[in-house]
Order: sequence, then C-alpha cells, then structure tokens
Amino acid sequence: MTQLSCHIKQLQLPYLPGIAPLTFSLPRAPCALIGRNGIGKSLLLELLAGQRAPAAGKIEWTQPVAWLPQFVPASDSSVADFIGWGEALGALGRIEQGSIDSRDFDLLADRWTLRDDLAALLAEAGLRVDAKQPLNQLSGGQLTRLRLLALFAEPEHFLLLDEPDNHLDGEGIAWLARRLANHSGGYLLVSHDRRLLNQAKQLLELSEQGLQSAQLSFQAFLQQQAQEQAARTARLAQAVRNEKAAALALQRVREQAAQRASQGRRDRGSQARILLDFKADQAGKSLGKAQDRHERGHQQQLGLKEDAAAALAAVQPLRLQWQGRGDPGKQGSAQPLVIMAASHPRWHHQRVSLVLQRGDRCLLVGKNGAGKSSLLKMLRGELAPESGAFRLTGPLACLDQGLSLIARDLSPLANLLAVAPGLAESDARTRLAGIALRGERALQPTHQLSGGERLKLGLLMVLAQQPELLLLDEPDSHLDNASRQLLTQVLADYPGTLLLVSHDPEFVAGVGIGREYWLEGDKT
Repeated sequence: MTQLSCHIKQLQLPYLPGIAPLTFSLPRAPCALIGRNGIGKSLLLELLAGQRAPAAGKIEWTQPVAWLPQFVPASDSSVADFIGWGEALGALGRIEQGSIDSRDFDLLADRWTLRDDLAALLAEAGLRVDAKQPLNQLSGGQLTRLRLLALFAEPEHFLLLDEPDNHLDGEGIAWLARRLANHSGGYLLVSHDRRLLNQAKQLLELSEQGLQSAQLSFQAFLQQQAQEQAARTARLAQAVRNEKAAALALQRVREQAAQRASQGRRDRGSQARILLDFKADQAGKSLGKAQDRHERGHQQQLGLKEDAAAALAAVQPLRLQWQGRGDPGKQGSAQPLVIMAASHPRWHHQRVSLVLQRGDRCLLVGKNGAGKSSLLKMLRGELAPESGAFRLTGPLACLDQGLSLIARDLSPLANLLAVAPGLAESDARTRLAGIALRGERALQPTHQLSGGERLKLGLLMVLAQQPELLLLDEPDSHLDNASRQLLTQVLADYPGTLLLVSHDPEFVAGVGIGREYWLEGDKT
C-alpha cells in the first residue's frame, strides 16, 4: 500500500475565495497538479511548502518537504555557495595553502575529494560551469538545473516542483525525467511538459469546483478533454439549430395573428357585430395561447443556447490574434535582421553571422548556456558585441525570459496602453478579456498574476506593437495546454519575421519554423 505523505483538510486558498475548499491526500509517489493559468496552482504549492498561511483548513505532513518556486530572486552568490558546498570548498583551498586552523578542518570534515565530487555532480547535471561562478552569469537553463540539484540532494524529501522544466533544453528535460523517476521521496509537479506529466501516477486537477484526483496519464486526460470539447461543441451547434427553429415558429405565429387581425377589420362591414366580436374573441384566445407557448419555447431554447455557449467557453476561453494593419510579410525591409561576424565571450568564441529575409521564421538552437538569450540581448541593445556588427531595420519587439517589458507594479491595462498608446481603452480591455483578464483582474498589479498570465500579457503587448521582427525567448514556458495551443496558432498566423528560442519540438513544428541557426556553445 502506498504511504501517504500529506493530509489536507478543508483548505481555503487565500485571495481565491471562489474556489471550493480542498480536502485531499498526497501519496509518497509521483503526482502532477494541472489546471488553467491563474487558477492557483503556484499558490497551492506555496501553502503546502509553508510559505503562506491558508485562509482556513489544515495541512499535515508526514515527511520533510523541499520546494522549488517558479521564480528565484537575482543573486551574485557562487555556484558552490548555492548548493551549500561553498564554505567547505573555501576551507579545502585554505588547507591546501597551508592553513592549520581547526575550523577549516571541521568545515571540510575529511571530504578531501570535495572538489572532484562537485565537478562530477555538476557534470552529471550537464553543467559546464565553475564552482566559483556567480549565479547571475548563468543562463536560465543552467540556473534551473543547479536549483534542481540542490533539491535532489535530499532523497527522502517530498518535492514541490513549480514548473521545473522552464528554460531546460531537450537534454535537460531528459535529465530531469531521470532524476524524478529515481527520486524515492515522492513529488507534486506543476508542469506543462507532456514528457514529465506522463510520468505521474496521480493526476490532480485544480478548478473552481475544487480538486479532482484520478489515477490516469496526462495523455488520457487530454483525450478526455478533447472528447468533452467535441461534445460541448456539438451541444452548442444543436442548441443553435433548436433556437433558430423556435424563433421561426414564433415568427409564424405572430404573422398569423397579424393576418387574422387584418382579416377581422375587413369583415366588420359584412357581418353582424355580435357575431364578429364572438369570432374575434375565440380567435384571439387561440392565437394568444399559441403565441405564449411559442414565446416560452423560444426563451427556453435561448437559455439552453447560452448554457451550451458558456460550457464551451469554459474549455475554450482564450482569444489572442495578430492585430497588425497590412501585412508585414509584404511590407517593410527586405532584410529586417543582418548579423555580421559578431562575437562575444558568452558565445564561446563563435562568430555569429545571420541574415533574416522578410517573412523568415528561424529557430535559434543551442544547449543551455550556449548564449541564445545573450544574442537576443544584443539585438535589444543590452549587450554590445566585442567584434563584428549587426543591423536592424523596421519595428522590433522582443519577449525575453524575464518579461522585462512588463512593469510589475502597473496593471495589465496600463502595461498594454504603455506599449500601444494609440489603442482605445475599450479595445485594450477587449484584448485583455481575450486572455481571461477581465474586470478587476485587468486593473490589479501585474505582480499578482500567475506566470502564465504574465506571459500571455507580454505576448499581447509585443503583438500590439505591430513589429516587423519578433524576437521570442521561450514563449511557451509557463503556459497551460489550452494557452500553448492558442500561442501556436497565433505565431503560425503571424505574417512578419520571427526569431524564436524554444526547446519543445511539438511547439516548434506547430509554429512552422523554416530554418535553424545553431549556437555551438562550449565544446569542452
């Protein structure tokens, strides 16, 4: 029988009173938590990790817990310090230089192979970095691997993992999958990567109705969702047909009533008044009953159509589209981007030469740490090449990993209007509603949004700038399945020039990439 790791009783999420209280248990096994962006998955993990207090309810753990948050503050501490080996490595260095201080020997604790052990640990995680290297010099993928290493050092801990696959390349995802498969303490995973989700033995879905748990694969869950969406689409189509038929029947009854009323006026000159009044009274009662019956039937069909539309919107709630005037694929510069033998240490002495023609769709490829994000920083003007040059022509918009274009203290509405000042506020609200930021959600500070909601806001902002050249650094991170499908379609329809960084082959294929440019990275 599977051991239970945690009991949760009547847990009420703070800030989200619309979600029913949660009562469930977590087995000491691979578990996955799914749900739409903004529903409260990260908040639930924070509660389970003890980082926040619930509005009500109890959380009872039977084993120690380790938490990987979705975002980590910037730090200039070293790689060795981050995983807790910094002081021991410092002591080893001082002893090698002749120190006889007993405190150094206590810190080292006879771990004379510590330096080699750390190098082997980093190499096993695919990290070709120096132990003294500051964290702020690591790529997003390298930092993620390092954070995961620190967690996997506690094999008996239950791991709470909030999108640990973000920024990992294909090798990194495979490494993470192996480590998760071998972790004996159990885990609860929030992720949008199907390869990782399919390893879970227990699937938990968070929604407004609470938490539903099932022992099925993520692939089987997606199949259920597709079947449900198809059924809801069919119900809506049938409801639309029924409403049209009811409206037509009601119109016919109204026309009959009008015709009889007209005929009655013509007959008044040839028949006795008492007989006419009797006939009119009988016809009026009959038509009145029929019209009332059809009115009620039509109102009922209208209600059923509205219910069917609302049910479909619950699984198909998002809208995001290219709003450009004209077609950038047929306008603007013939070569929006030209890079001529540019070099920088972050590209490991590789000279980068890349020319994008109008309408090109190019994937920037390389392992974690190869310099992909740094190349995009150069194009944004944040990093100067040591040699060579580059040229940009026409409007450019960029969405980087840190979502730096978003002012976290401003609302989504204010952020969108800041990049598109000519946009009417009503139009801006309509676009925000398309990504489920409606009403007060569009006016709250952006730092209160989930990672997926912030990313969709960033996408809305870059598309609103109507760029000829679009730079996207892992735009598929943080997105739930429905949002990722939507993004795939939006980028497939984007008519301008695209330079994309992504590690998801399925997403890349859906976008319609036509060419690749490789950054070789460190070959040592």
